[in-house]
Amino acid sequence: MHPDVKKERPIGYLVHEVARLFRRRFEEEARAHGLTLAQWRTLGAIHWKEAVTQVELAGYIDADPMTVSGILDRLEKRGLIERYAHPEDSRAKLSRLTAEGMELVGEARHVGFELYQNALAGLSEAERDTLISGLTRMRDNLNNLGPEADQEKEAV
Repeated sequence: MHPDVKKERPIGYLVHEVARLFRRRFEEEARAHGLTLAQWRTLGAIHWKEAVTQVELAGYIDADPMTVSGILDRLEKRGLIERYAHPEDSRAKLSRLTAEGMELVGEARHVGFELYQNALAGLSEAERDTLISGLTRMRDNLNNLGPEADQEKEAV
């Protein structure tokens, strides 16, 4: 084993564990509001980009369009969203939050803020900046290893 591998090994594990714990806490909060995590994330995506198609939503929440269709059906039945015809594509429908949906998204944002504050407790501003910078660089490095990056290298 390369000597650096042993030293760096915990990073991937820690990133995975932190992400898993964030997901678990958000799932618990979503359940407290009678939602699944996928429904919670869908509401957030619709809030972030109103007038979004089902296909776009699928990309935002990393799900297939048929799964998103079922999620939207349930959210619409609860009165959290409304769907309407796309003005330029009669085959597509767009989604937007209702007043009740907006209220729930506001609660979700508060929960998210509190969760992040608790997770970052004890870290100085400089440590937070370093953490964000490091994780951003790792994400960008990993994105640059994908097939798109390989195609760009071949084109040069």
